[in-house]
Amino acid sequence: MFVQRSYIPVTVILLAGLFGNAACNKRATDPYEPVDVAQQYPYFPLEIGKYIEYAVDSVVYDFAPGGGTVRDSSHTLVRETVVDTLRDNTGSLVFAIERAERAGDTKPWQPRQVYSATRSATQATRTENNLRFLKLIFPFDRSSTWDGNLWIDQYREIEIAGERIQPFVNWRYEVDSLHIPAQIGGFAFDSVLVVTEVDETNAIERRLSRVKYAKHIGVVYREIWILDSQYCNQIPAPADCLTKPWVEKAEKGYILRQIITGHN
Repeated sequence: MFVQRSYIPVTVILLAGLFGNAACNKRATDPYEPVDVAQQYPYFPLEIGKYIEYAVDSVVYDFAPGGGTVRDSSHTLVRETVVDTLRDNTGSLVFAIERAERAGDTKPWQPRQVYSATRSATQATRTENNLRFLKLIFPFDRSSTWDGNLWIDQYREIEIAGERIQPFVNWRYEVDSLHIPAQIGGFAFDSVLVVTEVDETNAIERRLSRVKYAKHIGVVYREIWILDSQYCNQIPAPADCLTKPWVEKAEKGYILRQIITGHN
């Protein structure tokens, strides 16, 4: 039994985000080409006054009283603006990013959180909700992989709708595509980088996080699936255990999609 209701969005951890099959283990083996790292930094631009606006849609799954699953859906508008800089204890330049939200185009922006980001010659990081992510490494190519969650215990639990869940197990960031044209939302971009941060599925867990970056803009698309289900643990296991879509068998967790709607 499913019950669906809408609600004013609650803050969900943005992990750093498209339907897809499980990622292939085979990485690209293209012939080596010299990398101009200066042409890669614009995928992660940091400049005071720069902003990006997004439409964010999410579905949160939870156990319903008396059995079944509740799916709470939300739609909100988000603006992320680089508002300030400071130096950390290593002397590195840190950019403060203010996240504001509103429920509709005519509503005022309401500040919600402040994140931070850094970019050095070799890496780009972002910190959200006291979780630090290594979003990109420099230089990168089509075969690049890295531990983007190296500062996070992979067994760390977070709470979603009152339920405990471990979202970070077995993450491994990898470049899927780079310097490709893409139509995202209402924009046509001529140079996009696609990074899959995790794409894992088993009988009881679905983990997907995929992010698209556009040159000189930053993140233009993000999709995250953090879902758990005990559907396949029934005895006997249902015949459609492995084929039933996750949007139907998920019992806790969330799906989130974030798409660019504007920028300067």
